[in-house]
Amino acid sequence: MSEKYEMILSDSGEQLTSQDIREIEQKLSLVLPDDYKAFMLESNGGMPEGDYVFEFFDEVTEKTNHSVIQEFFILNKEESDDYDDLMTNCMELWDEEMLGKDDIPFALDPGGNYLCLSLGSDDYGTVYLCNHEYDDAETGYLVKSKVADSFSAFFEGLVLDE
Repeated sequence: MSEKYEMILSDSGEQLTSQDIREIEQKLSLVLPDDYKAFMLESNGGMPEGDYVFEFFDEVTEKTNHSVIQEFFILNKEESDDYDDLMTNCMELWDEEMLGKDDIPFALDPGGNYLCLSLGSDDYGTVYLCNHEYDDAETGYLVKSKVADSFSAFFEGLVLDE
């Protein structure tokens, strides 16, 4: 991996090409942020070796909180119903109306909360923690707490808990 995304990941998916990502974007009718695509080209998801902590302002408790990355979802080239497949998670969360189609779940924390990238025009690329236990009263979707302005900023803010 390059210096930009230094993290040892196990159980990563098959190596991706730019064409693989374009095909997945076409299947999902979306355009992923460039920094996230670069990460997936290097690693294609997986489970971090070690506990990488991130902080965020929790919209549920209205306090600063923290969590850990349990795993990054994998982009499978072929159709899959694996629990760690990004497309499977997108389709399930969209179909169950837990997330809007502008939100892409890319990782999980140990509590079962999703880390999502927004593809909305007003906050494109922003990373949110989507709390799986609470629905937003206005939208009906999972409550979103902002974590970072971009995937790069999110990744750079991760701290290895020693």
